Amino acid sequence: MSMSGSLVEKVGALDIDEYRPVKEVSSVGVTGARASVSSRVQSLLQEIKEVTTKPVAVGFGISKPEQVQQIAGWGAEGVIVDSAMVKLLGEAKSPEEGLKELEAFTKSLESALP
Repeated sequence: MSMSGSLVEKVGALDIDEYRPVKEVSSVGVTGARASVSSRVQSLLQEIKEVTTKPVAVGFGISKPEQVQQIAGWGAEGVIVDSAMVKLLGEAKSPEEGLKELEAFTKSLESALP
């Protein structure tokens, strides 16, 4: 694939497994929780959805129910929340506490979905 052209053109030209979603990065730089989602994510999400029928998941920096709600409202089929989960588990006083906090955290994110 040529390196010229926009990211969206490249996504549309990819020959990837039909069952794998397209992952959109919501921030540039080091991964981890962010206070807000970049305004560029919405327009990039729409551009990607114009060139693929694959599900699109947004990741990098997602850690709050408000962010999940915002991204789902923009049309993403999924969110990727790994850094926030790892942080939560790493800061727990015990594995059991970590799992309980993880359950509460994922339920709070799920409750933000339409």
